[in-house]
Amino acid sequence: MVKSLVVFLAVLLAAGTVFATDLVLQPGSEGKDSMLNINSPTGNYGTYTQLMVNYGAVAVRGIVDFEGLSAIPKTSTINSAVIDLYSRANSPNDYFGIYRVTAAWEEMAVTWTNQPAHFATAYAKLLVPTTGHYNFDVKTLVAEWVAGTYSNYGFILKRDNESGSSWPYFCSSDHATADWRPKITVDYTLVGIAPTSMGKVKALFR
Repeated sequence: MVKSLVVFLAVLLAAGTVFATDLVLQPGSEGKDSMLNINSPTGNYGTYTQLMVNYGAVAVRGIVDFEGLSAIPKTSTINSAVIDLYSRANSPNDYFGIYRVTAAWEEMAVTWTNQPAHFATAYAKLLVPTTGHYNFDVKTLVAEWVAGTYSNYGFILKRDNESGSSWPYFCSSDHATADWRPKITVDYTLVGIAPTSMGKVKALFR
């Protein structure tokens, strides 16, 4: 009986059951994000409730890192990945982009002066005309992080026209309204034993 059960388990493992699942990250004050303000080059904003992205013609950027993405197995296929940011100001003619950060940084130490470098091309861009939730499609970026093509150091959020006149800002992970905090949702497929199959295996050994 035991031998047949071992054979059954080995076959199940070899078959590599494929199943999809979601990872949703929306941290509170433990989240890692800040602002980078050219007018305050050595100032740190790690505890601010907002991510200002420009202040009129003054260049200000947001920087965010969802550290929990390491929970996704490296061999997974990323089906979709969306970053949800909540805008709290009108910017009728402004596009905002997500740019991959290329070096490590610390939330309570990062400033405009020591900000990490970022990839020159945006992975996602959106027009943000009014207040509300905005979903940036970052499937390619997350797939590269998970596969190990690039290390995950987070992303910089900046406005296309950093000399524009509007004063847009988004909510940070320190904001009092939980639903407005930065969130990432990743749908991925992996190869392994599906939870239902694993339950059947355990039942056979009882």
